[in-house]
Amino acid sequence: MGDDSYPSARDLVDDWIDGLDPYDMVSSAAAKREYFLTASDLATLLYEPVGGGVGIGSATKYYMHRHLLQTSLRKHGADGVVKKLEARNKREEKKRMKEEQAQQARKRLMAAASTSTTEMTHIGRVTTTTIRIPRDSQEIKNLRRGLLNMVKENMGFKTEGVIVLPYYYGRAPKNWRIETPGISKATFAALMFRPTDVDLESFVQNGAYYTEKYRASNFFGVDETRLTKYFEPEYVTQKIGSSVTVRYKPSTMELSISGCAEMFGR
Repeated sequence: MGDDSYPSARDLVDDWIDGLDPYDMVSSAAAKREYFLTASDLATLLYEPVGGGVGIGSATKYYMHRHLLQTSLRKHGADGVVKKLEARNKREEKKRMKEEQAQQARKRLMAAASTSTTEMTHIGRVTTTTIRIPRDSQEIKNLRRGLLNMVKENMGFKTEGVIVLPYYYGRAPKNWRIETPGISKATFAALMFRPTDVDLESFVQNGAYYTEKYRASNFFGVDETRLTKYFEPEYVTQKIGSSVTVRYKPSTMELSISGCAEMFGR
């Protein structure tokens, strides 16, 4: 006799199917992630292009749920899908544990940076907590400035002289990415506004990388206007996107920063 309390492969597959939207049109990225498919699998399916155009990149492909479901079950079978689901659940549980540990470490950092004062007032005893926000050292300020200059150069900005737009209108770069070697853990922590966390305990490591997202103006330590350049001869404004993604690989001490580029005529 089997254990009736343990869900069968069919039950797990049914739960997986119930969690998907049967009326939804699914993007390529979501199709690969949620249906356990590859680009070669999707190449055989009908899709609907959405968006895209001159200056904003290619269209996004959207697929029908029933086609994706049929392809996934035909490729993996019910047992194969169950194995994929179990493996994903283990990864997500491991990720949750890492995030919880990092959250506890961040709380310890906050506690270490805070001071409490208590005073008597007309409404009784009042306790005020003040959190000291660490300031950048001159080395980190210079590094932020240097990284911003690298991004501007990557996008076609020039820090001096006449501004020349290397890519005109529709051929302007949509995304940018820069890489910097030789970044220590301590330097990365300081760039992430946690200079005392030199062991990176308050960060979540996924695989070989730590990944963080910040508002571009905050990360580079400048006003929003410093992220925009107006090219007068072409009547075009180019702007560094509002957010940046920072990835750090401690084993090789490599730091990469990426984001999007916005461009519009005036």
